[in-house]
Amino acid sequence: MTEIDRRRVATVHQAELERFAREHPRSRELFERARGSLVSGVPMTWMAKWAGGHPVYAASAHGARIEDVDGKVYVDFALGDTAAMAGHSPPATVAAVTRRFGERGGATLMLPTEDAAWVGEELGRRFGVALWSFALTATDANRWALRLCRAIAQRPYVLVFSHCYHGSVDETFVTLDGVRPRSRAGNVGPAVDPTLTTRVCEFNDLEAVERLLADGQVACVLAEPALTNIGIVLPDRASTTACVRPATARGRC
Repeated sequence: MTEIDRRRVATVHQAELERFAREHPRSRELFERARGSLVSGVPMTWMAKWAGGHPVYAASAHGARIEDVDGKVYVDFALGDTAAMAGHSPPATVAAVTRRFGERGGATLMLPTEDAAWVGEELGRRFGVALWSFALTATDANRWALRLCRAIAQRPYVLVFSHCYHGSVDETFVTLDGVRPRSRAGNVGPAVDPTLTTRVCEFNDLEAVERLLADGQVACVLAEPALTNIGIVLPDRASTTACVRPATARGRC
């Protein structure tokens, strides 16, 4: 095996950081300015984890394309969460938001509107689930789902997969150190040690899932269709086939 020349790697990396800064001068300028008032120089701290040393600042986005403040245009393969459903700024959404803000007013009423009932009915028609509850973010939705599952099941634990992504839900920041669960690196100021509330196993390890569910103390399993925090890890066909069996009182898949 060829030994890695770490000094060479560091030199190349530094050169790439400098090139990125030269090619994105306006983004670099805005980042430096924001460091004076924003933690890590960004609105949300995870935005600072950028390979180029600072994030690209967006100027506009439509459909599947984003243009940055330096005039570079990108095809957006991530499509920022909900934009994955219909692209950035779909006309129907723009029209609805414009009508709400401009004509009717009140984007933060803290009251239901007539539209809410229609949306609930339409979700039920499309997905076959009778009752719905709204949340502002995926994190809020996951946290609310965990509370409901614990209340209904009267069980204390949830089960997640090592290196999963479920927003900033405290209980999901747990991973495996070999075979032992531990709080994930970078988990800042957790309310409690997540190993007290959460069980964790490797993705695609069906035997581990069944072992951790066997005592009937897990209220729910929170899972991504494919892991996305450590690259894209797809489910094994054997695991997905095994997990379509009917649920039992002991809480199997």
